[in-house]
Amino acid sequence: MQMFTHEELLRAFRKGLRNGNWRKLRRVEKALYMASMWYARVRGAILNEKLVSKLAALVDKLKATSGARVFKRGYEKAIELLNNCGDIFAWAPSFREWLKDPDYVFWLGAGGLSLRIGIREREGF
Repeated sequence: MQMFTHEELLRAFRKGLRNGNWRKLRRVEKALYMASMWYARVRGAILNEKLVSKLAALVDKLKATSGARVFKRGYEKAIELLNNCGDIFAWAPSFREWLKDPDYVFWLGAGGLSLRIGIREREGF
């Protein structure tokens, strides 16, 4: 059973303020987070499963770093390449191994490769 204490919520709040993610939250999310911090300070901890799941998502948003966002975007591009570009692996078999390399996935997320999947089919090539 997962729970959040005031100290954990305060630590994530401060991290979100430092890295700028606090300002990216919607007003309702901020209000929920502040109310939860007050409740956890008064009562000791938050145990409600629904509230804990919503707070877990907010804590993840607050703790997210730019590097993690770039890596996630690269991972999504790698998955898209694996699913939609089977013909690439015929003439570049080592490309499949590149997609498993974390450094290459990070490079993909940073904009290293522009994906034009499906354009050839739509343009009649």
